[in-house]
Amino acid sequence: MITIPVKRILILTANPQQTNPLRLGEEVREIENALLRARNRDQLELVTRWAVTPRGMQRAILDVSPQIVHFCGHGTGDQGLALEDETGQVKFVSATALAELFQLFDEVECVLLNACYSEVQAEAIGQHIHHVIGMNQPIGDRAAIEFAVSFYDAIGAGKGYDFAYKCGRSGISMAGIDQTNTPVLFKKRASDILHLWIHGWVKQIYNNSPTVELDWTEHFDMDVQPRRIADQATWDNILLPNLKNARDKLTQGRAALTIDVCGKHPLTAAVAIGTVFPDTRDYTLQVEQRTAGQPQLWRSDASPSDAKFKVVQESGEAGEHLLIALGITGNPSLDVAQLLQDSPVSFSATIYAEPELGTGERAIRSDADTVALVLDAKDLIRRYRDKYSASCTHLVLYAPIGFCLFLGQRLRVVGDVICYERVADRNYQPALKLSTG
Repeated sequence: MITIPVKRILILTANPQQTNPLRLGEEVREIENALLRARNRDQLELVTRWAVTPRGMQRAILDVSPQIVHFCGHGTGDQGLALEDETGQVKFVSATALAELFQLFDEVECVLLNACYSEVQAEAIGQHIHHVIGMNQPIGDRAAIEFAVSFYDAIGAGKGYDFAYKCGRSGISMAGIDQTNTPVLFKKRASDILHLWIHGWVKQIYNNSPTVELDWTEHFDMDVQPRRIADQATWDNILLPNLKNARDKLTQGRAALTIDVCGKHPLTAAVAIGTVFPDTRDYTLQVEQRTAGQPQLWRSDASPSDAKFKVVQESGEAGEHLLIALGITGNPSLDVAQLLQDSPVSFSATIYAEPELGTGERAIRSDADTVALVLDAKDLIRRYRDKYSASCTHLVLYAPIGFCLFLGQRLRVVGDVICYERVADRNYQPALKLSTG
């Protein structure tokens, strides 16, 4: 049975004694109804915790591992959010404490503080979470509910957080309530993201300014048949040193940075880029990728879903050369059959695997699927390398560029890996040899 990745929404409510009563039950019911009618309702899970205490908030996030955390209750600006203590009395939690808490949870993508004067807390949390919404003044119950319902209508329709925020503001306006400007959105500072432009097949302009820009177009040409790609000497003497110099300029010796990678380049180049920015140094890579027909921003630090590969074909015996083909975007079986026929290498064993969901545009639904499949691919390579006692793995990838980029980040301790590039119909050629240790 195939498991579709679920986005978990954690609602935390608090209405301590001796504070003004809020219509929290109505807000939660309206959110539940919005998600029940959502087109993507099977991919959304709602969990609610009532009368939450500071300890209860932390435990709830630990237990649920949510992608969205939604707080309903009172806020008082600098004093903090009004949670409850063990007796139901007010227990204020400061912006600093909340920022320290959310800094621990990489899986949280969005925080919505549906509470008065919660702008202070939202800004602090926004240092660590990519999308955080707070209120810059008192917000009435009706406005809070309208914002929440419209926000989750958008989430349920598969929209991103920026769109959902705008939809929430529109919901307030459409209800005739004069509080459209009360919700404010904070996003993780752009200065935390470094932009690496690498021009491979073509040179083009993107919507951000490059921190570092590399032009490799003289080494790649997709307008000739077969396509011209860089050879191993070019990689060893020019392109890999280029990448390492670019990394040094970008990072200046720092780790734990986010690198936004822009460019049209071969899949093998994406693998190479990933190897130069390994996850062991806490680099996060992000890339824009069409997903189910829509552009999405994939991040290599996304929490993995349950997506896995299934081995469709396996043949061979122990020997030096193992061929592994991974089909995601499509099925490369015919190309692989031609490679087996034409290659001067005698492959001792051949493995073909594809996602359990199958191949094609909808094989990967999010970066969570991508990260899960990358982790499984790394395990698959290691497992079959050991099974067939191979010293060299030949890797054919028919996959999104984001998958190749993230796989390169994690491709280590699997010996020599030769990556193949599709240069024409039924024509895969060895393009890049990597020594992973």
